[in-house]
Amino acid sequence: MEYNLKSRRDRNLALALMIMLIIAAISGLLAHRLYSDNRALTNALLNNRQLIILPMSANSEFGFVGERGDARYLRLMALSLVNLRLNISSETADAAHKLLIAYACEGQKKVLEPALSAERKSIAMNEGSSVFYPNKIQVNADKGIVDVAGNLQFTYGMNDVRPVEKKYRIRLDTRNDGMCFNAFVEVPVEQ
Repeated sequence: MEYNLKSRRDRNLALALMIMLIIAAISGLLAHRLYSDNRALTNALLNNRQLIILPMSANSEFGFVGERGDARYLRLMALSLVNLRLNISSETADAAHKLLIAYACEGQKKVLEPALSAERKSIAMNEGSSVFYPNKIQVNADKGIVDVAGNLQFTYGMNDVRPVEKKYRIRLDTRNDGMCFNAFVEVPVEQ
């Protein structure tokens, strides 16, 4: 009888020990999983570099991770840049084009300055103005390219010239924690 009780006690003790070992193993695996997940999240948080920019004429900030930003931000920036280049008069052309050049990437400044100078001279000689009315905007956020199509209306003195259909392509990049345009070119309009 004593032998029977001892074997039951040993069996119960072994069973309790096995259950405790299983619980300890599961706890160890769970602790390891929590540690590795916490480490991955901490690394992601520490290495997260989000750029927050307030574009011209916008009421809210845009935060994005990556090279160029989201489509809404690129659209607003492109419209602002088109406004600076094309919505000018003989009085405002110098200031608008200086601000536009400030947004140009280094290589683009040298390319764009002669074209802007010619536009300013043309507007100043005729005491004219130009207004661009965009009607179609296409944004390729992955490449940072925005196509803006619309009508460019020139006015010289009291005379209006018939609107001209124009299309511009703007490529936006981030450089030195800021946004700049790398290309601002006129694209032939498909008829």
